[in-house]
Amino acid sequence: MKKLFLGVLLLLAGLFFFQIDTQAADKNYQVVFGTDKEAKGKYTTTNQNFTIEDYWNTESVKVKFVYQITQLTEKEISTITFSINGRPFYSFRPDVTDSGTKEIELDVPTANLKKGANQLSIEGFVYTNLPDDRCTIDQTPANWLHIDKTTAIDIGFNEEDFQNTISDFGTRFTGLDTVKEQASSVLVSDKNADAELSGALETLAAFSSENTSDDQNITFGKYGNPEKQDGKKYQLLFAKYANLPEGMRGQVKKSNQLEDEALLKVLTTGDTYYLVATSNSDKALQAAAKLLANQELVRQLSLDEKWVKPGDDILTPATKTDRTISLTDSGDKLKGIGHVEQDYFIKMPANRTIAGGSKVNLDIRYSQNLDFEHSLVTVLVNGKPVGSQKLSADKANGNTVTLTIPPDMKIIGNFSLTVAFDLVLKDNYCGFINDAEIPWGYITPESNFELHTTEKTDLLFNQYPYPFIQDGTFSQTTVIVPNQLDADTTDSLENLFNLLGKFVTGNNGELNVQKSKNFEGENSNQNLIAVGTFQNNHVIKEANDTLYFQYNDKGQYFISNEKLKIDPSYGERIGSVQLLPSIYNEKRGLLAVTGPTSATTKLGSTLLGSKESLSKIYGDGAIVDQDDTIHAYRFKKEASQETQSFSSKISENKATLAFVAVAFMAAILLIIAIVLLLRKYRRK
Repeated sequence: MKKLFLGVLLLLAGLFFFQIDTQAADKNYQVVFGTDKEAKGKYTTTNQNFTIEDYWNTESVKVKFVYQITQLTEKEISTITFSINGRPFYSFRPDVTDSGTKEIELDVPTANLKKGANQLSIEGFVYTNLPDDRCTIDQTPANWLHIDKTTAIDIGFNEEDFQNTISDFGTRFTGLDTVKEQASSVLVSDKNADAELSGALETLAAFSSENTSDDQNITFGKYGNPEKQDGKKYQLLFAKYANLPEGMRGQVKKSNQLEDEALLKVLTTGDTYYLVATSNSDKALQAAAKLLANQELVRQLSLDEKWVKPGDDILTPATKTDRTISLTDSGDKLKGIGHVEQDYFIKMPANRTIAGGSKVNLDIRYSQNLDFEHSLVTVLVNGKPVGSQKLSADKANGNTVTLTIPPDMKIIGNFSLTVAFDLVLKDNYCGFINDAEIPWGYITPESNFELHTTEKTDLLFNQYPYPFIQDGTFSQTTVIVPNQLDADTTDSLENLFNLLGKFVTGNNGELNVQKSKNFEGENSNQNLIAVGTFQNNHVIKEANDTLYFQYNDKGQYFISNEKLKIDPSYGERIGSVQLLPSIYNEKRGLLAVTGPTSATTKLGSTLLGSKESLSKIYGDGAIVDQDDTIHAYRFKKEASQETQSFSSKISENKATLAFVAVAFMAAILLIIAIVLLLRKYRRK
């Protein structure tokens, strides 16, 4: 009897622990701060955003907090408080007996989390004493809290069951965990027809725009290549119906509808999920790519298959670079004593510069317990001040500030805009105040930035991806690839289109991919991207005489030029990217991604495979070797001030243009007056 009773107890215990184990998180995702953060001042707030994917069941969130704090802090008063989405969940008084780096681990209440964007806030009250035990009057360099770059947020979660819908596939395809594990791929059939390549690469760029990771790319390749499929839980395949793998063709019912339309269908094989785009029509496959490149529509497709045809209303609205940009959707509150800042990131094409008339319109509120003689708001662009305005008591409940961006700032491409409050209190000798008395500033959702730009049309990597992407869409772009695609060539395309996707915001542009044998350049009015070698891409062979880094007559190696002496043995082992006018139409651009072999072509493509790599090159021609040694140059001569046309100088400044117009009219009137006077006195 005792043995039976003991057995029952062991069984119940086993079931209990098994139940606990099933509730434990199967997967983990870590958000590392990545950069050191310095919080200086008596009261500081440091924020870190992180995302909970829609298909995650979050079991736990832990914060590993690594920090150093001033050894002069007053322990009985100084505190560090952690909040999640504005709700405090943990506070402690820092230990100052050890001046070294310290680490604590905290559990975040999961009830305070939400799907999508979340924010961890670290608030520091750091007070210091003078030698005679008097507290400091003002903020000093001694008030500091150093948050180490290894500080991290660990998210433990289980995945919800796959819903077998196009929308769920799209969400998971670029999910944080999927990208981290490199578990997604875009594929074409082993026949890799031009229409398949066109659709797949446009879709790859679209999904890359949704990929928030800067150091992980989405895989691209041919179906049947184990390297492109093994371990890939989510696979998106573009294939003409006749080119579908035999096992898939049986799951896609043959229909006359495929002659004019394309089918998007979710298929499941074991633990692998496929989204297949197929048709017998090239134009219909292109329509399928346009649909998948409209992420808003994809999120609406809660079904396992969708038919699409040319002419369907699937294009995104045209976007304009010059526009009014809202700074915040829900408003931003800044809290603290002294200097507090809120940063905003403004996207602008790399070939655009801010023009006259651009301005910041702030709609703000702030607390009324300030010393208004010394409190103010300041706007900075890329860390440089644009202007400031004093805060006033009578406008505390509603104040508008408009500041025009000075033309001498010469801002090109993406930039940061900072709104900084200097919140000074009256009679705050020690700073020992209640939380309710801590001053604050609030930036309302009505705040915006009026962006006006001018376009730079030089073919330079400093302004890439112009001319291939303009206003967030592909601009009359054709990609020419070798007739036979090997793995190195598909890797080159993977690099190029993962980066191009970072600049794509819409699907209403034009992108085509053609095999070298199918491309007739003489009639081309397109911007061209030629990928391959001297031997396997005729565009590169025909352009050799105009390349900045040219091949020898047989295309075996790069030869020396006016910028760099190249030994033939070295010229065999390097890859290159070169940006020049098209050999078929000088008003269009040609990007040559090339090397003596497919492997060196892939090496060259790495220069345009990420924003970090792009930042390492400039000018219009660059080479890279296997040791990652990069040589970048500007070959095309820059127009000098003396040769710049008078009209182009005038057009760059609207105020000057107006002045010239008035001066011109005055000159005409003066000439008329002189003529009339001469005629008058001649008669006499």
